[in-house]
Amino acid sequence: MTENPDPDRPTAGNMKGVIPYIGYGGRAGEAADFYVRAFGAQDLGRMPDPERPARMMHAQVAINDGSLMLTDMGCEETVDPGPLGRAHMQLVVDDGKAWWDRAVSAGCRIVKPYERQFWGDDWGLLEDPFEIQWAVLQPGEAALERAAQASAPVARVAHELTLTREIAAPRGIVWRCWTEPDLIRQWFCPKPWSLVEADFDLRAGGRMNTRMAGPDGENIEGRGIWLEVAPMRRLVFTDAFTEGCVPTPEPFMTGVVALSDMPDGGTCLIWSARHAGAEAMERHRSMGWEQGWNAAVDQLDETARSLVAKTG
Repeated sequence: MTENPDPDRPTAGNMKGVIPYIGYGGRAGEAADFYVRAFGAQDLGRMPDPERPARMMHAQVAINDGSLMLTDMGCEETVDPGPLGRAHMQLVVDDGKAWWDRAVSAGCRIVKPYERQFWGDDWGLLEDPFEIQWAVLQPGEAALERAAQASAPVARVAHELTLTREIAAPRGIVWRCWTEPDLIRQWFCPKPWSLVEADFDLRAGGRMNTRMAGPDGENIEGRGIWLEVAPMRRLVFTDAFTEGCVPTPEPFMTGVVALSDMPDGGTCLIWSARHAGAEAMERHRSMGWEQGWNAAVDQLDETARSLVAKTG
């Protein structure tokens, strides 16, 4: 997605083609927040009603390289916007099952199950809490590309600490646990430490800021950026730069998260910490990297399982 230097203004790439504009009867802000969780939306800006700040005159989100406009105006007497009738939103993706699992875990209702269709594509239909229907479509050829990518080995580099674990939850749910601040705070630090802040702008070059708190009043702040965000498959982040690509005086590591499907429906997580040299790697190892991250991933597994249980 094109980088937007001003987060309050959509880029030209998000202001072309046919853009759906939907009225939400007072729930446009709530809907925009939900689409971040369900579809990985990027908030492109909001314009509240000056007289009623809880209502949106206009909001826009980017989803899957397209965009959606939302408003509470023009439907003041409507409590619920109602379904679109003969129309629905269509998400064409190359990783349909992961998109589907994330949306269902976030609270979408299944209207028609996601499965292979007679015309050769994988397709299913969901309904969000605002009675808007969303189809997820993976073209048939994308399934072959996905299988080839899943079998490709993960590249290894020097001075790298690596942990491989299986998580008992679908990949779309594990992705949510890594990328949603409310979820990552539940598991990222081994107890009795906790992650008390997670301030993310989930795009290449966007901020990845955290603050950890210890049982004796310790505070450790982490400031960095995302280098790569490949939805449901791969995350790369580093503390070598802060937001705006400002170099940090003492960079420590670059993190790489790779997710792939397991035959039993779970997720293979490969988490790697890459360092500039052997000294930094050994210092990280001596800090209890392996024990700490195994404990954190145990908590990740528990958090992901709880989301699976909620979807029933």
